[in-house]
Amino acid sequence: MPKTNTIAAAVSDDEAMLGVFERLALAAGREVMRVFDAGCAVDQKSDSSPVTEADRQSEKIILAGLRAAFPDIPCVAEEEASAGIVPPDLDDAFFLVDPLDGTKEFVNRRTDFTVNIALVRHGVPEIGVVFA
Repeated sequence: MPKTNTIAAAVSDDEAMLGVFERLALAAGREVMRVFDAGCAVDQKSDSSPVTEADRQSEKIILAGLRAAFPDIPCVAEEEASAGIVPPDLDDAFFLVDPLDGTKEFVNRRTDFTVNIALVRHGVPEIGVVFA
């Protein structure tokens, strides 16, 4: 009996997390599309890859929401990682965020880019959302 309750609780928690992911991906995706429609400057990261206001704003929206909803789960996000900000303990669970996957396509005014949010547990992606 307790095992069933544990499984039910885990599924309920995962469904709640998925709901947060969906809400954040939609909000970030709307911001990405706002910037896409308005146009923006392109900067270069230290690895020479492009980064835009859309990358930064999308990541800001997602990280604020994840950290508010799940303060005990660390986040690995592309723009923070590019700046050397990576949490030290990623053995258990962490969120993996690519706020604008396909920045080159975005910059070239093509629409094949996405916003990605995932939960990784023990090295395995378990829950994720893609805004396309």
